Amino acid sequence: MSETARPSIATHYLRYTIGNVLILLAGFISYPIMTRLLSNAQYGVLGYFDAWMLILAVLIKLGSQHSVVRFYPHNGDQDAMLRFGSTFVLYSFVVSCGVWVVVALVLAIATALGIVPEPIEAWIMLVLLLPTVCISYVTSFLTAQEHSDLSVRLNVAQRWGDVVIILGVVYFISRTAAGVYAARLISAILVAIVGAIWLLRHVPMRWQERDVRRWVEGVRYGVPMGANELAYIVLGFVDRVMLKQQLNDFVPVGIYSIGYGLALTGNGLLHAGLWTAYNQGSIRVYETEGPKAVGVTKRKVPDGLIYVVAVLIVGTLVVGPDLLLLLSGHDKYRSAPVFVWETVIYLSSGLIGLCASGLVLHKRSGTIFMITAVAAALNIVLNFFWIPIYGYMGAVYATAGCLIGLNCAQFLFCPRELRALPSMRSTLLACALAALVWAIAHFTGLFGLTGHLFRLIAMGFLTLFGFVLPALALDRPLREILYGYWKKRRAGQL
Repeated sequence: MSETARPSIATHYLRYTIGNVLILLAGFISYPIMTRLLSNAQYGVLGYFDAWMLILAVLIKLGSQHSVVRFYPHNGDQDAMLRFGSTFVLYSFVVSCGVWVVVALVLAIATALGIVPEPIEAWIMLVLLLPTVCISYVTSFLTAQEHSDLSVRLNVAQRWGDVVIILGVVYFISRTAAGVYAARLISAILVAIVGAIWLLRHVPMRWQERDVRRWVEGVRYGVPMGANELAYIVLGFVDRVMLKQQLNDFVPVGIYSIGYGLALTGNGLLHAGLWTAYNQGSIRVYETEGPKAVGVTKRKVPDGLIYVVAVLIVGTLVVGPDLLLLLSGHDKYRSAPVFVWETVIYLSSGLIGLCASGLVLHKRSGTIFMITAVAAALNIVLNFFWIPIYGYMGAVYATAGCLIGLNCAQFLFCPRELRALPSMRSTLLACALAALVWAIAHFTGLFGLTGHLFRLIAMGFLTLFGFVLPALALDRPLREILYGYWKKRRAGQL
């Protein structure tokens, strides 16, 4: 893809946002059905093995997906692409398969010793890892080439495939975690086959062209990034494992997973798409134009993002429980506080994290890992003491404190020229409008409405007239940014 043809970060973000909306729609269809068909205990089994799957996926990949993105030859010729594909795609995947075999042997021994709580789910989860790793390599290459359009299509296809197959299996065949994993396996295999075919057609690779020294260099970068990813997973998901181990019951895991899962869906809609769009564009800009160009682009993002984060936080505080209960049913009411707390924390920490991004561009993967590892270790310690006292809410409190601390630490270590905070004017205006909306909703009891759906609709109108329109009227730079983007869209420049 030529430099002139490369989409902007705004276009990448628009594509990822549209994709995330479609994924979110799939979640809104499956979430109410799944939470009603699966008991808290079965949902707990699902959350427990999901945590193990995320951990094992990171170990199997050895951070290679990060090397694919960071070491892509943006200015390379066909020979450079051949060496890249042979080294960072083909050779890395073969190594990952070898690590998977080792994990399978460990699981076989653990199963024989009787220390695996649900062996059927465990083995299906392990088999599911192979197509999942394959899909990861495909999406990493698409990210490196800034093919956000294809990446979005692949992710959306996989999510909707999951929904269709999972709902069919759970509703008609087996209302268990094992049924969910079997359905995921079918969907992942289909998507992996399609992705692998595309990769083989577009990425030149030959086994004899692999460069092991270059691969080792990539591992030196990727392993700390993978370790950081592992630490981040421990930070966000080890609580499910510890809930099961300390309370000896899958029910609290299910209560926690239901609220946490919906919070992650909202976080994916906002921050995950934005971060992916920014990351894939900023690496290319940094390599070709330097840090100053990245800083100019980056400083435009927080001024608009602060409004989005503020309005979503106040909406979560007012009608977050209504949204969860509307989707999952009244019997899942204990998950509402989990959803509210986790959503607010992910929204705020995501904003801080974007402002603090920059260590990746300097290839300071070791620093990133150190910060995340400290936060993950602290999370384990806090969970150990707080879960016996507060139950599943202890896991919520631990995650909240550690996520905020992690992003603040990243900001302190971020190179000064790559730091970016929203302007004081935008911050004060966003906070003031959010406080106004909260006060109106609180002191009127959201106009006396009680039905969950009616409260959500009323909050939407209150947000529009109490936050969105006043923000556009009072913040001229925000209007100019949105108008400039609209003009470029009309001119076909994005």
